[in-house]
Amino acid sequence: MTNGQDIGTGYTPVTFQTVGGQNYTITVSDSKNLYFNQWTGGWASRVIPVTAGSSQETFMAVFTTTKEPSPPTPYSITVTSTTLNGTSISGYLVDLRVGGYAIQSGFTPVTFTSLEPGLQYQIVAFWADNYYFRHFSDGDMNRYELLTFNSTGSTTASFDAVYEYVPPSQAATLNIIAEYPNGTQIGTTFNNTGYIQHTPGMWLTVTPPDATIPYTGTFTGGSLLPFVLFRGYSYTVTMTPSYGDLKFAYWQDTGSTNGTRTIDLDQNTTLIAIYEQT
Repeated sequence: MTNGQDIGTGYTPVTFQTVGGQNYTITVSDSKNLYFNQWTGGWASRVIPVTAGSSQETFMAVFTTTKEPSPPTPYSITVTSTTLNGTSISGYLVDLRVGGYAIQSGFTPVTFTSLEPGLQYQIVAFWADNYYFRHFSDGDMNRYELLTFNSTGSTTASFDAVYEYVPPSQAATLNIIAEYPNGTQIGTTFNNTGYIQHTPGMWLTVTPPDATIPYTGTFTGGSLLPFVLFRGYSYTVTMTPSYGDLKFAYWQDTGSTNGTRTIDLDQNTTLIAIYEQT
């Protein structure tokens, strides 16, 4: 897989054509009465990242005839959950992913064990029961935390996902879309064989009432959108001014060229930010 798209499947032994310098992930599955145990290079994760080189590379998966635990390691990630005021809550789904694929999952508080140095892990927080994800306590407003253990560094890591309760009777949605002047959206969501994937668009943040710093954010086209917020309150939306050759141009409804605006959220609202190529 590369960029969220499968480039091929097959039964071992199998060869895939790749492009030198491109990043890929290889995923191996159990088959009949054979169960994946580890890769000969020592990886215990059935999903491994690979950067294609200029010559052929070979990877060998080791299987057993009975389900056996992979070799244990001291590396672990713990995820807890709290509300904005610091009250502990529990029971919120967390995925642990490698290369976009879930390799473990659990409900907060949860600890993922026997992880490996050198692999980049994605910690993905979900929400439920009118508690909406706002940010991680380390300040990361994206619901996807990234972590790579160093073989000479700490063997444990902890993350706290912070949620806000919004009763349905007080809720209104705020959706933000980024578009080119011709109406083409920047940032989309697509279904990849039942697995929802996102093509990130432009980064934006939301600052709550009576606050001066943002408390949540996402890329346009991201799964946090539309935000569920409190109806009748004012929120400040800030779009990233530029990225690459794209530059914020104006808001479609007002024509304002200021990428920061305050919204009185009296009803479900959709804002469209126009970006132009420079």
